[in-house]
Amino acid sequence: MRWLVRILSWGAALRTRLSTLLVVGLLAGTAWWGHHHDWKLPKFSELVAGPPKPEEPWCQEHGVPEAICIACNPKLMPKGKLYGWCAEHGVHECVWEHPELAQLPEVPRIDPADLARVKRAMELRPRKKNNPSCKLHLRRIQFASAEAAEKLGIDIGLVERGEVLETVPAVGEVQYDPTRVARLASRAPGTVVAVVKNVGDRVRRGELLALVDSVQVGRAKAQLLEALARVRLHENTYRRLSNIQAVVAGKRILEAETALAQAQAQLEQAIQALVNLGLVVDRKTVRRMQVEQLAEQLPLLGLPSHVTGLLEPGWTTSNLLPVLAPLDGVVVMRNVVAGEVVDPQRVLFTVADTRRMWLLLDVPAEEVRYVSVGQTVLFRPDGQEHEERGQVSWISTQLDRQTRTVQVRAELLNPDGHLRNETFGTGRIVLRHDRNAILVPSSAVHWEGCCFVVFVRDKNYLKKGSFKVFHTRSVRPGVVLGDKTEILAGLLPGEVVVTEGSAALRAELLKGNLGAG
Repeated sequence: MRWLVRILSWGAALRTRLSTLLVVGLLAGTAWWGHHHDWKLPKFSELVAGPPKPEEPWCQEHGVPEAICIACNPKLMPKGKLYGWCAEHGVHECVWEHPELAQLPEVPRIDPADLARVKRAMELRPRKKNNPSCKLHLRRIQFASAEAAEKLGIDIGLVERGEVLETVPAVGEVQYDPTRVARLASRAPGTVVAVVKNVGDRVRRGELLALVDSVQVGRAKAQLLEALARVRLHENTYRRLSNIQAVVAGKRILEAETALAQAQAQLEQAIQALVNLGLVVDRKTVRRMQVEQLAEQLPLLGLPSHVTGLLEPGWTTSNLLPVLAPLDGVVVMRNVVAGEVVDPQRVLFTVADTRRMWLLLDVPAEEVRYVSVGQTVLFRPDGQEHEERGQVSWISTQLDRQTRTVQVRAELLNPDGHLRNETFGTGRIVLRHDRNAILVPSSAVHWEGCCFVVFVRDKNYLKKGSFKVFHTRSVRPGVVLGDKTEILAGLLPGEVVVTEGSAALRAELLKGNLGAG
């Protein structure tokens, strides 16, 4: 039984090997026969356009029937007058200067506003350039039929108008406007007796933040009372001597007058001491007061009326020193509680006017020459979807050694306070904003070593019996905006350009440059 199983397995293996050898032998025989009978692989033009009819001669070089090949027989489709290089716009056969060259049903009218817009854009900063000696614009790519172009995956797009925003990018940080920030301390040492504002509270200029009990204030008020008493004394003395000057020596009157002037100077000095402490004192009112009146009003002297209204009835101390807000804003820092001993070196409150913020941008050194005061700034804080808008107000004259950037400041309006101090983000300084720029899909623009080119569909392409031709047009690209590219010169709105599947067109250009047949 074993020998029978072994014989059957050998037979199956032999059949498998014979089948493989038979297939290999057939392939080898077919290849030998094809080699000796001049077999060839089909050409690319035959794949996309089909083999030529036996009765129709085929232009092997350009992949179209010889009867319609405009490259071999230019008279079939004359190019018309050629104008050559346009030095002003940097392209060949400039459609700005010669709109009849555009592949449009009718000759368009060139708007002077377009020419002015292009001139401003070209003068703003250096643009990509073409080589005047380039000859690619003379080439036309022809297909045997529209179906042949479709088989190659040729897709088209329309030259349109759109909005262009040319900017200088930079990273930045939002900060408080230092001219609108106040860091407040007590102007004299003392003990805090009341704190009436907290972090986040909105305050008006002159509004009370805290009250400090300071011995220095009481001493200054006592000196004011003493100075006023001295003035009143010398006034009475001078008045009496003046009334009896007929019997009093002139020397005594002069001495009395001098003593009065000295007392008045000391009174002025005492008033100024209180003003320096932040108390509001009316000089004229104090000079007219009697000593008894001043002594009665001394505890509340210099305190604003809204502060005195907060005091308990019977408050008798003259040591009170208010800490007042010097501007309208928000309390962004509080570093004090009632009962603490404070001094002028310690910051108790920080008040910031957040209705306007500073934006500090770090602009690359090579880009700062395009930035000027007054330009619009767009800034998107991290984590925020919409952009803030401001204006450049200052450009630093110093270059950062480490980052090689120049600091640029802009001011941002912040009426609702949504912008936060020390917020980072990305900014854009607007150099140019054109709403009627000429745009094409970015995939339509190609750099071919000497020129930027676009393949423009012939205006008669869709007509029955017309030549299926794409013109090679040199263009001057401007700003690249993702999938759109601005065209400064070389195209007009309404023209149709190749956007996808242009590999075959570029290959045809390359073949012509290499002199291939």
